[in-house]
Amino acid sequence: MGYQYIDHTADLGIKVTSPDIKGLFEEAALAVVKIMGGAAKHKKISLSVTVDGLDRVDTLVRWLQEIIYLIAVKDIRIADLEITYIDDTRLEALVKGIYSHSGLSTEIKAVTYHNLEIKKRHDNLYEVAIIFDT
Repeated sequence: MGYQYIDHTADLGIKVTSPDIKGLFEEAALAVVKIMGGAAKHKKISLSVTVDGLDRVDTLVRWLQEIIYLIAVKDIRIADLEITYIDDTRLEALVKGIYSHSGLSTEIKAVTYHNLEIKKRHDNLYEVAIIFDT
């Protein structure tokens, strides 16, 4: 389904929707990639990523923090990502891309827990509003 920007006074916020939880987590990660300017066209490397959280919300935060870390610290530009396993407290994914020292368009320092709640709407779409510390 995708994401859209939401108004937030100090930081950056997005709202993500998807028909399922796997898609919600993938769309949120792809939004981070796009916002940071961390996208790539080529898939020369492939990384396995595993994230363990306390609950579904914590797992989402840790997943997005891992994406930020890969882009900002490890200089990985992401062409594709796929979650291969997900439950409320664990996520396993395959991230493909390239190493690049190219500059980023937006710095995201952290994913906040501010009002973070994953909801299932009446139309059976999952939705989450995420605020980033920039």
